[in-house]
Amino acid sequence: MRKGYLKGAYQALMSQRKRALLATLGVVVGVASLVLMIAVGEGAKRKVLKEFESMGRNLILISAGKVSIRGGRMIQHEFATTLKMRDSKAIGERIPGVVRVAPIYDRSEIVKAPKATTRTKIVGTTPDYTFIKNFYPTEGRFFRNEEVTGRLRVAVLGWKVAQNLFGNRNPVGEEIRIRRVPFKVIGVMESKGVDASGEDQDNQILIPITTATSRLFHVTYINSMVLEAESEEAIPQVIARCKHLLHDLHSLGKRSDDFTVTSMEEIMKEKEKTARIFAILVAAVASVSLLVGIIGVLAVMLLSVGERTKEIGIRRAVGARRIDITLQFLTETVVLSFIGGAMGVAIGIILSLAATLLGRWELVISLRATFVGIAASVAAGMAAGIYPAYRASKVNPIEALRI
Repeated sequence: MRKGYLKGAYQALMSQRKRALLATLGVVVGVASLVLMIAVGEGAKRKVLKEFESMGRNLILISAGKVSIRGGRMIQHEFATTLKMRDSKAIGERIPGVVRVAPIYDRSEIVKAPKATTRTKIVGTTPDYTFIKNFYPTEGRFFRNEEVTGRLRVAVLGWKVAQNLFGNRNPVGEEIRIRRVPFKVIGVMESKGVDASGEDQDNQILIPITTATSRLFHVTYINSMVLEAESEEAIPQVIARCKHLLHDLHSLGKRSDDFTVTSMEEIMKEKEKTARIFAILVAAVASVSLLVGIIGVLAVMLLSVGERTKEIGIRRAVGARRIDITLQFLTETVVLSFIGGAMGVAIGIILSLAATLLGRWELVISLRATFVGIAASVAAGMAAGIYPAYRASKVNPIEALRI
């Protein structure tokens, strides 16, 4: 575009500021939505990767009863009491490709300290739990195998539980009561936040599985178990073998399984799917807004052609070619849309930052989002400007001067 076209476009738009501003509103909303959509998509990918890394690798979860994954969260449909400690032992001993197995029994309970009370999840498990989930204490230590065998009343607090019960004080060596049963605090876990299955790892207390089942809750079954496979490639085969072994151990015959086997990779895929659906919805809103913006710019430029017929006639009379008139009006629409796009990018970035501060999503602003936003607005401007520019170039200079 030559300098003269840009100057002419600037003068034309400044003469109709309010009209130009209203014409760009659709473009502004559309581009802002696009920037927000890209930020959501990038943020979702980063969040999923972070959760995947924090959970440890090659994980498989076996749950009692029927469980499904919705939006990346585990939803319990049917409960069963047929999953036993001996099942986890059999899987660890008899299935090739399994590195570690940690049985789990968990239940929400009121926990009391000398000066505070809180409700949290009590998780009975074994020392392998920390290695499988890549989750370790920052204060004190985790319980040992001999403490599991001896059914000792020792507890390792999640970071949030430690804060709720003891504030900034080191709770190692203190006593807490779970269902009126005293436990000695031997450690505090690192802060890790919500895991891939939607559980807050900081809001739990870890105790020996034998203590949980026989001395605290008096049950003979477990809720679930978590496995570590030796490699990502081994996961499908390990899952198939686990299903076959548990089906035999539970003597199910032709009946359906009373357990659910899920890999963490499946949960991650469901999370990504949910994020993609949300991004598509935002993209649909952006597309509609951009369409409205194109129509607005088109209407404004057609109106401008009608109002500037005499100007066009004068320019043609002094030597302007049809291509000059076409480029002049096309430049005006592109400049108008570019301004709307720049405003949309700015608003999209502000909305993304606000969502990051106020919500649970981690949104990522990238150069790609800025480029896509500006490119979309310019493309919208060119699409809206072609017909008005063509109409302007077809104006008869003799008839225009008679007006």
